[in-house]
Amino acid sequence: MAVEVPSDFLCPISLQIMRDPVTISTGITYDRESIEKWLSSYKNRHVVVPSCPVTKLPLSELDLTPNHTLRRLIQGWCSLNAGDGVEPIPTPKGEVDRGQVVKLVKEAMRCGSSRLECLKRLKAIVVENERNKFYLQEVESMEFLTSVLNNNDESMIEEAIEILSNTNSPTTLLKHLLTQNPNLIQTLISIITITKSSISSAAAIAFLSSLYTISDQTHKTFTQDTLFIHLTRALSDQIATNPSLQILLHLAPHGRNRFKAVKHGAVFHLIQLLFGSSIPRECELAMATLDRLCECAEGRVELLRHGGGVAVVARKILRVSNLTNEKAVRILYNVCKNNVGNFRVFEEMVEVGAVGKLCAVIEVGGSLKIIERVKVILHLIQRAFDGSSKCVIVIPPRFD
Repeated sequence: MAVEVPSDFLCPISLQIMRDPVTISTGITYDRESIEKWLSSYKNRHVVVPSCPVTKLPLSELDLTPNHTLRRLIQGWCSLNAGDGVEPIPTPKGEVDRGQVVKLVKEAMRCGSSRLECLKRLKAIVVENERNKFYLQEVESMEFLTSVLNNNDESMIEEAIEILSNTNSPTTLLKHLLTQNPNLIQTLISIITITKSSISSAAAIAFLSSLYTISDQTHKTFTQDTLFIHLTRALSDQIATNPSLQILLHLAPHGRNRFKAVKHGAVFHLIQLLFGSSIPRECELAMATLDRLCECAEGRVELLRHGGGVAVVARKILRVSNLTNEKAVRILYNVCKNNVGNFRVFEEMVEVGAVGKLCAVIEVGGSLKIIERVKVILHLIQRAFDGSSKCVIVIPPRFD
């Protein structure tokens, strides 16, 4: 039996039944979760002033006012229709407002025994929902939290870094923090190196990744070996996998960084990750990072040294995304171009099915650059096997 939901009970954004109705500054009522996602999407696009989804008017403030009357009506309606399978809606927890967050930050800024307790309460608030994250995205609050990272108290450092990684600060605020504290990146690397907590390590890696996104070349060119050691360890332990990959991608364009990453086992762990992962974004980042590392001879040597390196690169072609196809073909192109005299490399390409995948790329079609690289690879394989009975390559009709 279909149960008709009163239109007033539906969220204007998603047309789902409201569970926690709140009213914004334009007077329109929304479900809290839906409007918070809307506001968060504006933040990700770095828009300073979000607008109301219905009226399109800019919001004078971001506070969400609970609509208790509508919530009680919805709860009453759910109770009346419980016999038709409608689930009851619980009363939401008490709300936190901006004033309470500011008060907590100011209390934590005062040196005293209560600072750690304040940080713990702030962490609990910031992970609760997107709205609370907005309350902490202020210069004074963020400057204070980054200053705690230089504290000698390990417990306070752990609380502060977890808050920072969860706040999702906009680019302008991150740039300000890095300008005010040029040693912030080095401080985070030190935390990653010494912390015994996997949660704090993951938080530090996540926050470091966001800083590398907006930092200049001086922060990336001369990077310590210790960071690469801990990033490869994070990949091995599956801790903060995507942020670790993003950091490696930011650092890899610099030659010495590529060498350090390879030296500390990044190629091996990237291959292992590609074998075990079916998550598209994770595979894209891993393949893009592997592509960067295979630009150097040491990276290509490690790829070939791994028994499944060429195989997993070939396997991911046409199975993840166009970006993954592009990076995988580029890896195989670099390997073949730099191993023309090594027959075993081309024999392995045939054995693991890379030739079939490359021919399929031509059949499916792609960018001109990808097709040209595939042609070069196939020509090199064909030349390597000229006069040999071991391999016959059937060239697809669109090859020439």
